[in-house]
Amino acid sequence: MSEYQYYEFQTCDRPLTPAEQAEIQNLSSRAQVSPNRAVFLYNYGDFRGKPIELVTQYFDIMFYIANWGTWQLIFRFPKAIVDPQWFQPYALDNVVTLTETDEYLVLDVHIYQEEYANWWANGEGWLPRLLPLRDELIQGDCRLLYLAWLRMANELAGYRELEADPVEPPVPPNLGQLSPALKAFIEVVNLDSDLVNAAAQNSPSPAAADSAPPLETHLSDLSDAEQKQFLLKLVRREPHVDLQLIRRLQEVAGTPKTSLKAVPGQRHLSELVAIADEVSTARKQQEKAAARKKRIQELEALAPKAPQTWELVRHLITLKQAKPYDEATVLLKDLRDLAEYQGELPAFTQRLKSLKADYSNRPALMKRLRGIKP
Repeated sequence: MSEYQYYEFQTCDRPLTPAEQAEIQNLSSRAQVSPNRAVFLYNYGDFRGKPIELVTQYFDIMFYIANWGTWQLIFRFPKAIVDPQWFQPYALDNVVTLTETDEYLVLDVHIYQEEYANWWANGEGWLPRLLPLRDELIQGDCRLLYLAWLRMANELAGYRELEADPVEPPVPPNLGQLSPALKAFIEVVNLDSDLVNAAAQNSPSPAAADSAPPLETHLSDLSDAEQKQFLLKLVRREPHVDLQLIRRLQEVAGTPKTSLKAVPGQRHLSELVAIADEVSTARKQQEKAAARKKRIQELEALAPKAPQTWELVRHLITLKQAKPYDEATVLLKDLRDLAEYQGELPAFTQRLKSLKADYSNRPALMKRLRGIKP
């Protein structure tokens, strides 16, 4: 059985230098390296590099996928613009982990299957969809980390790596209104959307802006040296100078670094699963009702054209070809449903019986017509 592993690294804050590109290229002859991106694809064998170290040294985000059921996102943030306390409540061994260097905070989100499963996997195209997650995390938006816990809690509890029925971590705001990047994450890691909707029932709305004076009123509270330092950073086009200044002004003003306040987690995993079952049942009922409504509209549109449709069925049959036979069969099924809807099923049955008698010497057609149940 072949294996598939895909690594994609991306810079956000600055491009790689030519020397850095050469260093990364030396890791593998299969590497595709550019000033902002590096891709490593393996169908056999393993990557010689260490993803955490590569992100820490060169990149700002990495996406990894393997066909046995492993997904990984690694983010690097300048320490000046994030607060590790935002992420700590979601830390989970081998799932959400934080490491710090002098300059950076590195966040590792690791999703995996405890049992080996040969998934169909294709890593190309996912990272551009997931890239906005980094900006969301920089703003203190921890919905990704809650979703990672939700994806792994049931998996780990089943293998006794968590307590049997763990309590959820803090529920971040706006879990019911997911960004495209979060929806992509749910899709790629196969997270049950009904479980997400169940969790979202306790998610608060984003906090409204308070009446505190705007942050710019605190600019004069910065020393001349500090103001000059920020101007120099701006002239040098250093990344995230705006966020660094905002964080500093928030510190001076004594305001929180993020207004995205989560609510304490209170529900056990078993409660979330039970709510998800209810959500699933309601969703399926709604989908069934919507499908029924749509089908009725189709049948009512077909009703005035029923005579011409019967004529078209006979014409298609006379062509004595597989594709026209298939088209005729689809039309007959529509006519059968129309007859049932109109309470005229006996008349349809009799007409279908006559059609079978007329063309009983065509085995391929008869096989198709036998699939139409009166």
